[in-house]
Amino acid sequence: MLPKLSRRVIRYSKRAIMGAAFFFTDEQEINRRSSIAGASYNLINSIVGSGVIGMSYSFRQSGYFAGTLLLVIVAILTDYSTTILLHSGHMAKATTYQELVYIVLGKSGFLWLSLVQFLYPFICLISYNIIIGDTITKVLHRLWPTIPYLFQNRYIIIFLCSCCVTLPLSLYRNIAKLSQISLTGLILVLTTVLILIKRGYDTIPFISPEIRDVRPVNTNIAESIGVMAFAFMCQHNSFLIYHSMNEKTLPRWRIVTLITSIVAFIFAVTYALTGYIVFGQQTEGDLLENYCHWDTLINIARLIYAINIMLTFPLECLVCRQVIEIVCSKWINLSSDRSHYMITILIVTASVILSLTTDCLGIVLELNGLLVASSLAYILPALCYLKLKPHSSQILCDNICPYILLIIGILLTISGFVLPLRHALQEGYYCQHGIEPFYCTSMFSQTINHTTIKIKV
Repeated sequence: MLPKLSRRVIRYSKRAIMGAAFFFTDEQEINRRSSIAGASYNLINSIVGSGVIGMSYSFRQSGYFAGTLLLVIVAILTDYSTTILLHSGHMAKATTYQELVYIVLGKSGFLWLSLVQFLYPFICLISYNIIIGDTITKVLHRLWPTIPYLFQNRYIIIFLCSCCVTLPLSLYRNIAKLSQISLTGLILVLTTVLILIKRGYDTIPFISPEIRDVRPVNTNIAESIGVMAFAFMCQHNSFLIYHSMNEKTLPRWRIVTLITSIVAFIFAVTYALTGYIVFGQQTEGDLLENYCHWDTLINIARLIYAINIMLTFPLECLVCRQVIEIVCSKWINLSSDRSHYMITILIVTASVILSLTTDCLGIVLELNGLLVASSLAYILPALCYLKLKPHSSQILCDNICPYILLIIGILLTISGFVLPLRHALQEGYYCQHGIEPFYCTSMFSQTINHTTIKIKV
C-alpha cells in the first residue's frame, strides 16, 4: 500500500513540476475508466447542481403536494429516458448523442440536437456563475465586514472564481477523472441540506403562516415542471459517462440510471420541502437568498454549496466543448492541446459575461427547463427509440411509453414559449439580491443592530 501511495505522490509531483499541459493530456488519465459507483457519482452530480437549489421555487409554483407528485413523475421520466437513449445508441451502434440523432433523424435532427445540447449545459454554466456571485459575496462580507469594495462586488467575485477555480478544473479531458470530484460534491450537498434543515427549523417561528401562505396545490404547474426538468437533465452527458465505464453494458447502465434517479429524487424533494415549508410563497429561485446574510451557519452552507457548484462546473463545460468539437470536426481538426485550451477558455469566458447580465436564477431555470431540456430529455430520446425499436415488439411499455414521453416533451416546449411571456406581461419578473429578509431583524437583532449590512450588487 505504501509503495503504491509513494508512486502516486511522485507521479503527481512530476506533473506539477512539468506544468499543466502534461497534467491535462497524460495518456493514463485520458484512458481512465470509472466503475458503476463512479459513473453514478458523475450522473448524480450532473443533476444535483444549480437546479436542485431551485426545487423550493418549483414547489412555490405548484404547491407541496402537486410538486412532490410532479417530482416523482419527472424522476421516473428521467430514468426511462436515459435508459432508452443508451438502448437506442446500442441499436444504432452510436457512441455519442449527436451520432445517434444523425443516424436516426438525419442532418436536420443533428443540427437541432447540437443546438440544444450546447445551450443546456451552457445555460447551466451561467446559472452556476449567478449562484457563485450570490453566495461568495455574502460569505466574504460575513467574514470581513469592512472588506474592500473589490471583494463585495459580485461581478468581480464571479470573474476571480472563474479564473482561479472553474477554468482550471474545466481543462480536464476525461470525465472519469472527475468521478472523485463528483463524490466530494455529493457529500457537500448532503452537508448543505442538513444545515438548511436545521436553520429552517429555527426560522419558522419568525414568519407568520399568513406570510408563508404554504399551499398544497398552486396554478403554475408548467413553470414548476420546467425547473424540475432543468434539475433532472442528465441526458446531454449520458453517453460521455456511459463510455467512461470500465464495463460498458446496458444492464450495468440500467443500475446507474436507477441509482441516479432515486438519489437525485431524495436530494431534490428534501431541498424543496426544506425551503418551501419555511418560506412558502416568499421562496426565491436561489433558496439561499431567503436566509439571513449575517447567519454564520447559513454562510457556511453558502460556502459549501458554492464549492459544490465549482466542482460541477467542469462536467457541463466538457459537454459544451464536445459539441463544438463534433460539429466543427468536418471543417477543422480540434484535437490538439491548443484547440482544447482555446475552446475551454472561450466557453468559460462567454458564460461569465452572460452571467453578469442578471441575478434572477428562477427565470434562468424555468426557460432552460421548458425550452431546452424538454427537447434533450424527452423529445429526441423518444423519437430515436420509436424509429429504432422492433415493430414486432409485444411489450406494452415499448409501444406506449415512448409516445407519452414525446407528448410530454412537446407540451413542455410549447409552454416554454407561451407561459414566460404571459408571466412577464401580467406580473413581471423580480428577484432580490443583497436585501436582508425582514425576519432577520428579529432572529439576529443584537448582531444587526451593531453592524451595517451592505452588499454590493
